[in-house]
Amino acid sequence: MIKKSDIVREAVREQDWKKALQIAKDFRIGVTQEQRSKMARAYECIVHPDFYQQIGVDITEAIDQGKAIVKEYAESTRRKNTMMKWDVKHDKAKRVIDAFLDNAEYWQEREDLSAGLTDEDKELVNAEVALMIASIRKRYKLQERLPEQAAQIQPEEAETVTSTEKAEETLPEPVNEDKEPEKPKRTRRTSTGEKKAPSRRKKKEAQGEEQA
Repeated sequence: MIKKSDIVREAVREQDWKKALQIAKDFRIGVTQEQRSKMARAYECIVHPDFYQQIGVDITEAIDQGKAIVKEYAESTRRKNTMMKWDVKHDKAKRVIDAFLDNAEYWQEREDLSAGLTDEDKELVNAEVALMIASIRKRYKLQERLPEQAAQIQPEEAETVTSTEKAEETLPEPVNEDKEPEKPKRTRRTSTGEKKAPSRRKKKEAQGEEQA
């Protein structure tokens, strides 16, 4: 079964704008209402140019706007499909390599590989094979797979949670405007918490007042 988006891309590639616009103007996914209206107007201008020219519509401009929109739509869907196909292909290749690596431990059943080896030799070879397999898995990230379960989570919900958490973290503390700010105490204290002894100048001033 051929998808309509594939038909649109093929029509755009062949520059069959009438066919491309006729199908794309009814799309609901990936196209806004304004874009649908412009593509519909462009299609109508191609089919009934005389009528729209009589009512004062710029035929060339209307068709060019519709062509630009359907061309951009075709290109965006092409990029999306190409990326999705590459991801699936790459993920499948990882599974194939994994299957070969999982069966590597059965090498001892092959006479051409195990001939002439003692049990001790086989254990040494097994240990070396295990190291190589671990290195290959790490090098090509074979343990990673397409996020099948993660894809079920709506991105809008994840973004909402993240925004809420950030808002709570950055929320400033409430300020009481009615309360006057406390004035810093001028009494100086030593590191032990006791009041610091008066300076030599203050002692002299105090003695002068007592004598007076």
